[in-house]
Amino acid sequence: MPRRQAGFTLIELIAAFVIFALGFGVLMQILGGALRTTRQSAEATQAALYAQSLLDIQGIGEPLKEGGSSGDFDNTYHWQLNVQRYQIQAAPGSTMAPAMNTPGQPELFQLELVVSWGNQYLQHHARFVTLRSMMPPRNGNQLSNGLPPGFG
Repeated sequence: MPRRQAGFTLIELIAAFVIFALGFGVLMQILGGALRTTRQSAEATQAALYAQSLLDIQGIGEPLKEGGSSGDFDNTYHWQLNVQRYQIQAAPGSTMAPAMNTPGQPELFQLELVVSWGNQYLQHHARFVTLRSMMPPRNGNQLSNGLPPGFG
């Protein structure tokens, strides 16, 4: 009787190839998801940097004014800013009256910035809210940024 040669059968080779293809497909999906998450993280970081730069200059050089404004950082990122006076509220259940602004005390303004980016199919929004204090008008004409004279 002739001796049979050792080796893999055709079915064993096909099964090995199918297992390899499935594993490779799962790996590609994982890598694609990681790339997508990295891109989204970079976009959100860019939006936060743009927001910080815009909020940092508010009330510097010119007084804050109540109202809204909007604009574009670039072709991708757009912003809307709303400025309003902030009134300190009494705590729930408290018998104390809300604090009133007294002459010479700083005024508080709430700045709400919404940065949006994306395309017509998928829009992303990031909302940033902060408070900014401004000194009331001196001599009835100009607000101070809270810095000592000669520094603002």
